[in-house]
Amino acid sequence: MFEYRLWLAAVPEPIPEAEARIYWNLKDLPTPTLDEALKQAHYAYVGSWQDRHLANISQAGRCSAVRVFDWLFYRGTIDCYQAPILDARMRDELIGLYQPRPDDLPAESTNTDEIAAFLTTHLGWCLLPQEAPPTDHPVPGHPGAV
Repeated sequence: MFEYRLWLAAVPEPIPEAEARIYWNLKDLPTPTLDEALKQAHYAYVGSWQDRHLANISQAGRCSAVRVFDWLFYRGTIDCYQAPILDARMRDELIGLYQPRPDDLPAESTNTDEIAAFLTTHLGWCLLPQEAPPTDHPVPGHPGAV
């Protein structure tokens, strides 16, 4: 069973829409602004999930990390392609989605207070989901660090 890991990358500068479109559509095209931004980004580990969290399970029953990823994907692709800008409302919505639910399948996750602190610290920054920080940008002490 494959395991997915989710990190949040907080980027201080906006990402051009053309590069956001490439990012969200998983295209293998140059994204120099985004690449540089991700090297400078601040990262927080969110959690992991497996294929079983995605197969025929209602959105509510998946796990915290899947809900956060799905919501960021939606915010990054609906209306226009973008790296969503984190404001207080978005932070509160993400924290709400991150709260464990009784019907969640077991999955690794970071403490909710750590995620809330990271989000609060990065208000006004753009937020993108990542599988891992860049290999030259390790985040010591966190599971899944490269």
